[in-house]
Amino acid sequence: MAAVFDKPSLYQRTLPLLQGFDGLLAFAVFLLACAGLLIMYSSGYDHGSRFMDHGRNMLIAGAIMFVVAQIPPQRLMTFAVPVYTVGVALLIAVAFFGITKKARGAGSTSGW
Repeated sequence: MAAVFDKPSLYQRTLPLLQGFDGLLAFAVFLLACAGLLIMYSSGYDHGSRFMDHGRNMLIAGAIMFVVAQIPPQRLMTFAVPVYTVGVALLIAVAFFGITKKARGAGSTSGW
């Protein structure tokens, strides 16, 4: 004899993920992202490649931010020191092994 259990709907399964979600903050971030895309589009549209790449990267970053937001802060705090150490080590590596391109005149404000 088979027992039938009610399977929760998709809404009921995703509701715990959205508890504590700050809609106003998400909307503000969305507006800033749209403004950035608009400025990117208007400043130099070259067949859409940069604009589409920038839009794709913003979507990926948004997905990563949503996933990281699901991790409890206590667990994130356990990774704080190792991540900080790796970041400082990478900055030091750039100082020693980084390549300088177009250094002559870059950042010069002396005029023409």
